[in-house]
Amino acid sequence: MIRHIKTILAFSLITVFAGVNAQDQLKTLIITNITPELSVYPCGDRHEAQVILRCQEPFDLVLSSNVDAKLDLSITTEGPEKVYSIIFKTREEGTSFKGRQLTVVAEGFKKHYIPLNLNDKEKFEFMVSDPYSKLRSLYYTSTEEGLNYMTDGLYDAAIDKFNIAKQCPEFAETENHLDKYIQLCDSLKEWTNLATSYMDKEDYFNARALYLKMMTENPSCSLIRDLYYNANENFTRVSRHDIEVAQAYFDSKRYDEARDLYEHAIAQNNPQSSLAGTNLAFIQLKRYKQDNHTRSMSYIYEPDCNIGIMFAGLKPDKSGAYFSLGLQKGMFDLASGNLEPVTSEDALPEKPTYQGMLSLGWTLRIYTRNKNQFVPKVWMLMTPFSYAAGGYYTKFNNPDYNPNSSDNDNEYIEKYHLIHAVAPEVGLAVRVWRLVLSYRYQYRYILNIDQPVSDDLVRPRNLLGVGFCW
Repeated sequence: MIRHIKTILAFSLITVFAGVNAQDQLKTLIITNITPELSVYPCGDRHEAQVILRCQEPFDLVLSSNVDAKLDLSITTEGPEKVYSIIFKTREEGTSFKGRQLTVVAEGFKKHYIPLNLNDKEKFEFMVSDPYSKLRSLYYTSTEEGLNYMTDGLYDAAIDKFNIAKQCPEFAETENHLDKYIQLCDSLKEWTNLATSYMDKEDYFNARALYLKMMTENPSCSLIRDLYYNANENFTRVSRHDIEVAQAYFDSKRYDEARDLYEHAIAQNNPQSSLAGTNLAFIQLKRYKQDNHTRSMSYIYEPDCNIGIMFAGLKPDKSGAYFSLGLQKGMFDLASGNLEPVTSEDALPEKPTYQGMLSLGWTLRIYTRNKNQFVPKVWMLMTPFSYAAGGYYTKFNNPDYNPNSSDNDNEYIEKYHLIHAVAPEVGLAVRVWRLVLSYRYQYRYILNIDQPVSDDLVRPRNLLGVGFCW
């Protein structure tokens, strides 16, 4: 008899442990409280509350309460969700609802208990889901595999997986990005082919830019990252070589070849773009001056000046400056001491025996619309800062000179007469190709009068010039 009792106890324990072990092997439901704020169950004067369970998974729930013999339950469907609505009494004579629990059971899952200490008009909503459902769904597994293939750079395989996922029911029931992923894979395929073509042509700048764009769109792809690093390394190498060649051209004054390489370096954001920009600015300025022939030199004709020159800056887009100098031959005789003197007061000259003039003024563009170099370009010449001077040299006998006297009186009285004048002027300069013609009208104001030379020196002058520009 005792032996039979031991056998029955052992069998009972084995059954209990087997049940517990089976329960432990079941999956766990996730039940989340999704009750909206200020949610109320409108039950009027009745002492009731409502509990709603929304189930997104394709399985049925078995619901029971530890204090309610029968549940006031209704089951409806809203889209992909199965909705379980339960009305609970919150107050009843002779009945206590303290410690109420709702037991939720689904096949293949552990029991789940929801404590319900309900008050009148309360409304609670719960979401019931299976955390492992995505692992079992073809939609989610195909999507995940497609993303993995896209990360590995296998775009055709990724597109195949995304198309499989699109055939699953979840595609229409969930918010997804499969079409966006497929479009991105198509773009990545196209960009990969284009970047490969750039690399084959050694166009590392565009290849690098395209790989960088691909990294932005598919940042987890290590293949794209490796391709970008390779393109960037080649770009750096070629950029350094281009700058070295350009600098060699620049140092040897082969500016046209250097300019092309510098412009290419700046366009491609070469690491040494600052050096390229500095040297390119120098080349462009030099080329600008060459193309526009902004500097000119002219011979100036004026009857009273044997030698006349003018240097002018004839810039096509802004004002410049000019400098003009005129000298009579007598200035050279004066400097060398060979100037012939006037020896009689009755023979004073009517014109200066030496004279010169100096002008420093501005050039102002007034017509250069047509860029054709054979169309005349016109500048105004003007300045109030011109100076003219002239005079003569006298050598008279000293009436007080006594050769037998011990006094040191000079035999002759020598004097240089110099008359000064301010000479503002205005004129025009015309450039056709490299030929420059100029005309200036110079008006003179005498500062010190010495007759009769002053009458000639005060006379206005017409200055004609012809020269070339470069």
